[in-house]
Amino acid sequence: MPLRAGVEVLPPVPDAIGFAGAFAGVHGGQLIAGGGANFPDGTMPWDGGKKVWHDRVFALDLKQAGSAWHEVGKLPAPNGYGVSLTVPEGVLLIGGGDAKEHFREVRLLTLLDGKPVFRDLAELPIPLAQMAGALSGRHVHVCGGIEKPDATTASKDHWMLDLDAMEKGWQAMPPLPGDGQILATAAGIGDAFFIVGGCSLAADAAGKPVRTYLRDAWKFSDGQWQRLTDLPRGSVAAASPAPVRGDAFFVVSGDDGKHAGPPKDHPGFTREILRYDVSKDAWNPAGELDVPAPVTLPTAPWRDGFILFNGEVKPGVRTPQVLYFIPSGS
Repeated sequence: MPLRAGVEVLPPVPDAIGFAGAFAGVHGGQLIAGGGANFPDGTMPWDGGKKVWHDRVFALDLKQAGSAWHEVGKLPAPNGYGVSLTVPEGVLLIGGGDAKEHFREVRLLTLLDGKPVFRDLAELPIPLAQMAGALSGRHVHVCGGIEKPDATTASKDHWMLDLDAMEKGWQAMPPLPGDGQILATAAGIGDAFFIVGGCSLAADAAGKPVRTYLRDAWKFSDGQWQRLTDLPRGSVAAASPAPVRGDAFFVVSGDDGKHAGPPKDHPGFTREILRYDVSKDAWNPAGELDVPAPVTLPTAPWRDGFILFNGEVKPGVRTPQVLYFIPSGS
């Protein structure tokens, strides 16, 4: 029997469908989540369904047992597929986009009297969505992504924002040595930034983007990149930033690329969790989820674990589930 991972189920978000590519973070004991996209009429894209981006913002009081979600306001605009990070000052909302364009805006989200408040921070140098980002100490790292919705190449660019010197804005860092990628998983441990998996893009004969699944794993520290042991499988759009415990981070689910048939017949994404041990440069199985495995979703640290907010459980199919994942080991 596979080891079942330590996962608790939190109250589902009050939307029957749920969201992929949403933003989420924790501030003042409140889980704040918003944005993302879904197919609200239930019609899938291969049947002509229209994807809709959202601006709704919800909050859940994590300090009170039995508390319920409340819809508390709206984002400045419908937005999804950016990076959200929990920092001491609030929740960072970085980039993202909608059906027409991707965004450069970066905002700090907090709650005041139960309502969302947004503080504008330094904009990204370029518009970005589907990138990966994590917090390493007080440094925010963002890498990869695409500048516009119809892009056929993915970025290798790597940017850093020092939260203690924000007047410097986003600083260009050495680009990723491997392929440009989207929907990778990032992690921060100490002063190191990690980025693994995702997929690269290229144009097909009709000029449409085609994905290549990547297993690359990289560490950025002391101003330079280091290639790590490859992932044992493909992992696109796993929960990001990756949950961390001690000297290890965890890749929770992700699209492994093994089901390339008609999307309507997709059985769902892998429930496998992988653990990367930094000191050993080694990957190991770390159990399986015992609930439908989500992809394209944000995480938020809370106490000893990480909240996994909504996501996509089959192509086009969202979930309103909210999970609390407790990493194993030390």
